[in-house]
Amino acid sequence: MARPRKPSNVLELKGAFKKDPARGAARANEPEAAGEIGDPPARLSDFERECWVELVSSAHAGVLCAADRLFVEYGARVLAQLRNQVDIDPKLGIRFETVCARLGMTPSDRSKVQLLKPKENANPYEEFKSAG
Repeated sequence: MARPRKPSNVLELKGAFKKDPARGAARANEPEAAGEIGDPPARLSDFERECWVELVSSAHAGVLCAADRLFVEYGARVLAQLRNQVDIDPKLGIRFETVCARLGMTPSDRSKVQLLKPKENANPYEEFKSAG
């Protein structure tokens, strides 16, 4: 299986785009994660909503955004199915493990999650400094 693509913010922090500007240019139009994950969809059952809240609260702060809503909904439905079964279907267990991995919620996948921390005491006028 191919190695997963490194996120652009990680490459930028490591200086990969300074070393190879074409690499940064190739990713210039990538969408940025934006918006909060929000509340569970109304279409979920009460138990599935509880599973949604549990998944969102278990994820690392700043990882999930509005673009992840469908995936978290899927994960909440799978978790609800798992919890309603006496004997766990291995296929369902594998699906849930995949959801957790994609959300960075397994020990090995957690090591791949990297968050940008806001700069402390950042000068809001820094971008205008070289203008003039």
